[in-house]
Amino acid sequence: MRNFLSLTLVAALAAAVPAFDAPALAQQSGTKQQQVKLQKGTWWGSVGDRVEVVVKEQLSTRTLTATVTKIDAEKGIVTVDAEVDGKKVTRPLFASNIVSMKTVGGAPAGAPAAGGTAKTGGAAPAGTPGTTPTSKPSGKVDAQGYPLNENGYRIAPQPGVFRLPWKGGVGQTARAYEIEQIGKEADKWGPGQIIVIEIDSPGGLVTEIFKIVDTIRAVRERHRVVVWIREAISAAAVTSMQCDEIYFRSMGALGAAMMIRGGDSVYGEPLDKFRGEIGDIIEKNGRPRMVFEAMVLAKPVLTYTKDPITGKPTFHDKITGLPGEVVLSDEKDNLTFNASNALDSGFSKGTADTPEELAPFLGLKEWYEISDYGVKIATAWEKLYEECQKDFAFQQKRLEIQRAGGAEEQIAVQIQIMEKILDWNRRCKPCIEGQIGKQGVEGVEKEIKDLKKRLGEMRKNAKSSGS
Repeated sequence: MRNFLSLTLVAALAAAVPAFDAPALAQQSGTKQQQVKLQKGTWWGSVGDRVEVVVKEQLSTRTLTATVTKIDAEKGIVTVDAEVDGKKVTRPLFASNIVSMKTVGGAPAGAPAAGGTAKTGGAAPAGTPGTTPTSKPSGKVDAQGYPLNENGYRIAPQPGVFRLPWKGGVGQTARAYEIEQIGKEADKWGPGQIIVIEIDSPGGLVTEIFKIVDTIRAVRERHRVVVWIREAISAAAVTSMQCDEIYFRSMGALGAAMMIRGGDSVYGEPLDKFRGEIGDIIEKNGRPRMVFEAMVLAKPVLTYTKDPITGKPTFHDKITGLPGEVVLSDEKDNLTFNASNALDSGFSKGTADTPEELAPFLGLKEWYEISDYGVKIATAWEKLYEECQKDFAFQQKRLEIQRAGGAEEQIAVQIQIMEKILDWNRRCKPCIEGQIGKQGVEGVEKEIKDLKKRLGEMRKNAKSSGS
């Protein structure tokens, strides 16, 4: 098989461009890093990188040490100069055939995962010591004292992650804003960082989903975005499917992306529009639309079959007319993945209950958090939201108390309470909108104006009567 493969490679490359064109490579070098999605995981790199590539050809696998000469991320093709059986050749590699790929000196894409389950990963994050020429220290530091590389990015002590806890209702404590901010924080260390979003959410606002979609798309252009699932229901499930990779905790759950309004499921034109728009986006992300459809509606009924040779799963629904061997959902319930069937069907890349278990999946030797910024902003926002909820309930009770000073004192306290609510609206708008709605805010402003007018008239009349 090895001889057959060697002959195949040489024959296929006979008409290719001669082996190593140094001037052409030099002309392309220095370009920005690009993201290439492999069979499992992602590689970040640039033209000129020296790489070690594991490629699957026919039923065999071979390892090449090569130099990247061209990257077409959109088509999923990486062209390399390599030596095959003593001959220098230029070879285009389809990303779908690349089992793993690492920049020489960096962490491997597809590093062994704990427990021998699914594997994934990418090159060690750009801007960390020893990964690429761009990580060469400049001898300078930034305003916070971080050492900088020659491109002006911070240098981390070792490859690691940027973690963002993403908990609670979507659009409330789980927002697009924090995802955008963790992306900006990762930017300081250069492109190709690993961002881990820990999702524990029962879902939330449909309107926030579209903000999240746009935000994650922008962050993924610069970094590798990974989700780690404890609970991701409805809008949180849709959020997860926007990311590069999905991992589960052993008791994780993801799915049931139903559209709800006032406690009832939404059907008809609003749902059809939502399915169409989000379905298109999920397909562009490389995930089957039928998986999303089975989460939105019970009727599609999702099954899958695994290839007996490659183990690759293929999803089926009623439209394909090909029932699979394993049933994921039925006509009674919307699809909700657990850790076991998500991994077996290929929907997730692995299962981990601790950061230390997750690290190998990401191509890291150990779990290391480069920055605690994501944890800090998520915790601060969650605390503010909780304070807003508690104080709003307290202010509501104050409105019901009858004042000993009569109508004048009663109105003065009402104004004070409503102004407090408006102040909270400026500081924590999602919380207040969830309590009184957008029209409610305008109504509060109008009522304050009317009450101030009444109070002024009462005080004027009292003054006139006293004189």
